[in-house]
Amino acid sequence: MNKQQIFTPSFLFLFISNFLIFIGFEMLLPILPAYLVSLNANPMQVGLVTTVFTIGAIIIRPFIGYYLIDHQRKNLAIGACISLLIITTLYPFLNNIWLFLLLRLVHGTAWGVSTTTNSTMAVDSIPKAKLGEGMGYFSISTTVGAIVAPSLGILIYHSFSFHTLIWSSALLCVLAVIVLPFVQSVIPIQHEKQPFRFMEAIFEKDVWFQALLTIVTTLGFGAIITFLVLYGEQKGLNHIFLFFLINAIVSTLLRPFTGKWFDRNGPWSIIIVSATLGFLSLIVLSYTTNNGSLLIAAILFGAGYGTIMPCLQTWTVQKVSEAKSGAANATFLSSFDVGVGMSAFVLGILAEWMSLETIFRLVSLSFLLVVLLVYRDYKRNKNM
Repeated sequence: MNKQQIFTPSFLFLFISNFLIFIGFEMLLPILPAYLVSLNANPMQVGLVTTVFTIGAIIIRPFIGYYLIDHQRKNLAIGACISLLIITTLYPFLNNIWLFLLLRLVHGTAWGVSTTTNSTMAVDSIPKAKLGEGMGYFSISTTVGAIVAPSLGILIYHSFSFHTLIWSSALLCVLAVIVLPFVQSVIPIQHEKQPFRFMEAIFEKDVWFQALLTIVTTLGFGAIITFLVLYGEQKGLNHIFLFFLINAIVSTLLRPFTGKWFDRNGPWSIIIVSATLGFLSLIVLSYTTNNGSLLIAAILFGAGYGTIMPCLQTWTVQKVSEAKSGAANATFLSSFDVGVGMSAFVLGILAEWMSLETIFRLVSLSFLLVVLLVYRDYKRNKNM
C-alpha cells in the first residue's frame, strides 16, 4: 500500500461513518427547540436546548483528549456512536422538560466523545505530508452534513412527524455503527503522560492561538445559522435554502485545491484570503434583496468560511506532537462550540435593538480580525 495515499479503505469508511453521524445529528437541531415548545417550555428553557448540549460536549472533550493519548480509538468511537443512537431514540418518550434538558446534556457528552475520537482517527490515517489536504477532504463529512441536514430535518418533520424524524436519525446512527468496525485504528505509541488537570486540559495550551482564531471565525457561522432563515423571511427570499446548498457545493469543490495550497505554503496565506472572502460574503448578504445576490454571498461564504475551518483544524493538529493530537482536536472542536454558542447568545441580545442587516455587517468584522491576527502571526514567524 502507498503510505502517501489519503483515500485508503479505512479513511473512506471513517469518512462515511462520520458523515452519517453528522447528518443524523444535525437534522435534529432546528426541530428540537420547536418540539420543546410543544411541551410548553418557556423561552429560557428553549434557549437551554443548545446551552446544556454545548456544556456537555465541552466538559467531556478534555477527558477524551487525555484518554486518547495512549488508548485505542476505534472501540471508543463505536461505543460513542451506539450511545448517540440510544439517546436519539429516547427523545419522543420524554414529556418532562427538565428530563428533556438532562438528556440534551448527556447527548452533548456523547457527541463530544464521538467527534473528538473520529477526528483523531482521521489524523492517524492521513500521511503527515498531506495532512492539510487529507483533513480538508475529511472535513467535507462534517461541513456538508452540517449544512444539508437542517433542511432535510425540516422537510421530514413537516412532511411526516417528529417521530419519523427521530427514527430517520436513529437509522443513520445504525448505519454509522455498522461501518465503523471496518476502520483500521492505529495503536498509539505509549508515552509518559502528565497527570490530568482539568483546567489545563480544557484546552491544549500549545494551540491557544488556533483556538482563538476558531472562536472568532465561528462568530460569522453562528450569525448565519441563527438569523439567515429569519432574514430570508424579512426580505421575501423564497429560496433561502440555496445559500446552504451552494455553500456546501463550493466548499466541497475547493477542498482538493485548498488542501494542497495549505500543504505547500502553510496556513497563513490561505487563511488570510479565505477570511477576506468570508468578510465579503457577509457584506453582500447584508445588502441582499434577490436570489442573485444571495447566490453570490453563498459562493463567497463557501470559499471563505468553508475553507478556513479545515485549515484551522489541520493547523491545530500540526502544532502538537502525535501524542497530543486527541487533545488538540478536542480543543479545536470545543472552540467551535464556544464560538457558535457565544455568537447565538450575544447576537440574539443585539437583535432586540439592531436590524439583521446591521448584525451581518457587524459580524463581518470578525473575519477582518482573523486577517489581522494571522498576518501578525505570519510576520512574527517570518522574523524568527
